[in-house]
Amino acid sequence: MMQRLMFFSLFLLLIGSTTVEAKWWIFGQSQDEVATRFIYLNDISYDELGEQVTLYRDMLPAGRVEIRGRGQSGKNRIGAAEVSLDGGQSWQKIDLSRDGSFHFRFTPEINREYDLALRLLDTSGKSNEVDDTRKKLTVSDRDIQSIIREALNAMITAYQFENAQDFMKYVDPDFAGDSVILESAIRKDFTILDQIEMRYTLNSVVSGSGDKVFAAISFNRQVTVARNGDVLKDKGETEFTFTLTGDKAKVSAMKNPLIFGLSERESVAQGDVNQPNNEGNLIVPDDGGLPYVGTPDGEASGLTPSNFRYTYFSYPELTLAFDVPSGVSSSNYRRILEWRYPSGGTWTVDDMFGELMGEESFSEFTVHCRGEIWEEGSILYRISLENIATGERSGYSDEITIP
Repeated sequence: MMQRLMFFSLFLLLIGSTTVEAKWWIFGQSQDEVATRFIYLNDISYDELGEQVTLYRDMLPAGRVEIRGRGQSGKNRIGAAEVSLDGGQSWQKIDLSRDGSFHFRFTPEINREYDLALRLLDTSGKSNEVDDTRKKLTVSDRDIQSIIREALNAMITAYQFENAQDFMKYVDPDFAGDSVILESAIRKDFTILDQIEMRYTLNSVVSGSGDKVFAAISFNRQVTVARNGDVLKDKGETEFTFTLTGDKAKVSAMKNPLIFGLSERESVAQGDVNQPNNEGNLIVPDDGGLPYVGTPDGEASGLTPSNFRYTYFSYPELTLAFDVPSGVSSSNYRRILEWRYPSGGTWTVDDMFGELMGEESFSEFTVHCRGEIWEEGSILYRISLENIATGERSGYSDEITIP
């Protein structure tokens, strides 16, 4: 009996010492796979970039490379997130939120090659497939921004002036959705929509394997419906793929939400941008119905938090509030708060948001302001809602500036 008690005591002692090293570990083997979702490298979908990636110095937000994404592991939580810049020889922990969202930033050296890899561990110790996340990354000082802007500006100008011939000069003959279909689609757009006005911000430009260049933009758009004179407005974020020939770029693929060729959305678009603020975009129905702002299934967007604002700010306390859409409460939705620099760059989930400083209600709460960022100048915040049961995200609120 005494021997059993001694053995049991030793067992507990070993457990206690191990817990200090890794508090998030639990016993047992997990049957769930550790997966990564929606990884973005400087606003471009990580999975689509191929094994060789080139970023450009003139497009780095604050001169830094930014990686963000989310890990999932069935019923288990993600307990740790790590990144390697040397192919797995060394690892460093990166910021991880309670919902599995992670982000990492670093300032790269120009023309140096980095061997990127991501490792996520759930609370049973299981890891994702690290090799699936490996990429060779280089940062170039080439002026790629002006090349992509030239193509986008020319396409938007031709589209606004309803000049299909000039527009098609910037379309790759091997356009993924078929260049003939794209030309037909924009000509249909011209008969359905009038007074097209569009503005955009170029958020990121990244080169993948081969001669492909990926560009992410934010846009604001206003059109008049030709049949009834209704004025429709929308905004969102979308992505393009360009093919480079010397110093000229031609578009070879586009994603939803489309800004061109809306009349043949299913044929023209190659996939969707996995970002929640793309609910509530301009839709041209393929059944001849009137254009509207909403979702492709015909539902107008009404879930987006509105009137987002700050009601109190005295560093470090920041009280935020928004108007709650119908049917939304803390029992079926969670709040997702994000920040970024005023000059642009990647929106990042606020990893301090899980530790509220106060909460009046679901729609009014106090957080710790991002002090280390705020010291560099004002910062932007926005909020969205996530369905707890399905993981579906609402549209984003308007952006607010602090202070």
